[in-house]
Amino acid sequence: MEIFSFSLGKAYAQEESEPTFKLYPPGGRVLNKDQGFVVDVLIDTAGEEIISANFSLLFDPEVLQVKKAEKNNSLFSQFPDDQASIDNKNGVIYLTGFTQSGTDSLYRTQGDPDVFARITFQVLEVGETKLDWGYGDDAGFATEIYGDGSPPQNILKSKPDSATFTIGEEILDPSNLNTGFSVDKYIIVTGAVLLLFGGFMVFTKPRSFKKKSGTVVIYDEE
Repeated sequence: MEIFSFSLGKAYAQEESEPTFKLYPPGGRVLNKDQGFVVDVLIDTAGEEIISANFSLLFDPEVLQVKKAEKNNSLFSQFPDDQASIDNKNGVIYLTGFTQSGTDSLYRTQGDPDVFARITFQVLEVGETKLDWGYGDDAGFATEIYGDGSPPQNILKSKPDSATFTIGEEILDPSNLNTGFSVDKYIIVTGAVLLLFGGFMVFTKPRSFKKKSGTVVIYDEE
């Protein structure tokens, strides 16, 4: 079986940099329904120092269920419990990281995006499904990045790209993927193991976070 690859660093270098979230992989084909798959939520502050970031990731609960969720607590000093939620009934994942300005070192991305959270999905149904973001004033749980300031301002100016996955035998046409990557190949997701190319990471083990300390499981369904 041929597996296509690309360099994550080069893909980002070709884009105009601005604060954003991204999903990795940005779409693909899941070959083994029974083993599920893993998606990383990446954060990129484009070099700006921030005091907080929160994301709301939406999924179809009739197709997917969150089996495990991890946060990378080396990025922020606090992850408030009342601002973290896994809702498998309604299909929502929500997480907030926060650092108090003037008391701790503020986070900023240096180089490639960092892993903010890692989500392991259980698959219930074959077919095509999309991961999307809660974004904008109408979102009950929003996706935002706040820069340091008085008052802090949301510097996430546009909705991050969604990710489409095909689960089962159908071949996915990469030209239909709504992603921010400039690639002409798609990623094949083999069971629960996603191979990340370009030397960024292999995330079969939690310690493979770019910022290596502080991986914390926030949800794990046995």
